[in-house]
Amino acid sequence: MSSASELSSPISPVTPAPAIRPLSLRENFAWTLPANLTYAACQWGILVVLAQVGSTGLVGLYVLGLSITAPIFVCASLQLRAIQATDTNAQFSFGDYLGLRLVATVVALVLSGGIAWGLGHRDAVFWTVMLLALAKSFESISDVIYGLLQQRERMDRVACSKALHGPALLLGVGGGAVATGDIVGAATGLVAARLLVLVACDMPLAAWIAGARTSQALRPRWQPSMLKGLAALGLPLAVVTLLISLETNIPRYFVIHQFGVTRLGLFGAIAALITFGGIFTRAMNQVCSPRLAKMFHAGDFGGFRRLLGGILAAYLVLGLLGLAMVPLMGRWLLGTLFGADFSEHINLLLVVMLAAAVAYQSGALTTSMIAIRAIGSQLPLRLMTVATSLIGCMFLMPRYGLLGAGMALVMAKLPFVIASLVIVLRATRSGSGSGSQLPERD
Repeated sequence: MSSASELSSPISPVTPAPAIRPLSLRENFAWTLPANLTYAACQWGILVVLAQVGSTGLVGLYVLGLSITAPIFVCASLQLRAIQATDTNAQFSFGDYLGLRLVATVVALVLSGGIAWGLGHRDAVFWTVMLLALAKSFESISDVIYGLLQQRERMDRVACSKALHGPALLLGVGGGAVATGDIVGAATGLVAARLLVLVACDMPLAAWIAGARTSQALRPRWQPSMLKGLAALGLPLAVVTLLISLETNIPRYFVIHQFGVTRLGLFGAIAALITFGGIFTRAMNQVCSPRLAKMFHAGDFGGFRRLLGGILAAYLVLGLLGLAMVPLMGRWLLGTLFGADFSEHINLLLVVMLAAAVAYQSGALTTSMIAIRAIGSQLPLRLMTVATSLIGCMFLMPRYGLLGAGMALVMAKLPFVIASLVIVLRATRSGSGSGSQLPERD
């Protein structure tokens, strides 16, 4: 393990970073929200296209592929973007983040194929998993570039990339699905779209923000002491993010086991509507995470609490609006987006919107805990939420079916919200000490 002096020693990049003006919170949010709206709309469009071109079964295969690859790649991300965005002391260089991300991505790609094969999936399902894993590999490289831009508070450039990604993915998947009529063709289009935006947009952005005119800005660093130090910081978060992903995917695993691929497509499509409000909350979390970290490490606990309190209040209003929307237009929304087979599941949509309201609070508190480096505390909390999700599925789904799976989504988040709020409030009470002390306490 490297010494503290090794980890905190300044890194001398090949080309010094330019003095690029960070944007204000308002400016960053104004860029991020519409970009996330575009991206999420296109993600919904993918499910709509698959449902219209193929069937609920085609949607189910897509959701199945994501259910296998998402937990693996979420874990392999090591939450490097969040760590990078809140790395206010420049403890690690961009090359360190990129080097570790590349190693973890290769491991995730191999694991995805191995798990799919081990589960007995062959032919179309296996190749779908592999293609989705390859697409996520390209996405993971874009993500570490986003972390650098987010750290410098230039979310306008992240927004441009996201705004390009959304239509490219929709066109790629839609074109592949229409041309071939199967899920493998759709997944191939997804891979092509991810690679195109990475090369044409994200790599030039990395060079711009790093102030380099050559490929040096994109070169990974393989210094063992730095990679070990960064991995040690990210591994607890890797386990946490794996557990977060499992919270969402455990109900899907139960659905496919008990009801099959077609019902999984129905449940997965409706559950994807959680992302409606998540467009707003993810934008806010991304914009505010560097500012929360700076406030905490500067000892501005009052400012930290006020900002976090405003975020939580806004998310509460958003969650209530989502619930109110269901009786007004839920049946029409499901029928219009996915077809008549979906419109009868209005009760499931109501439960999903309740799960979304709780998830918004959970996301804000997760962001704040990373900002204050309360990383170790998250592991037992997430273990509790996964256990709650598992127990909820076991006892609720035999009686309530798909509705029980939605109830399990709600149950999984509630304990985390309560406990993490207590942890953050304790860490930010007046006179609790500087932010630099927190990792030792955790």
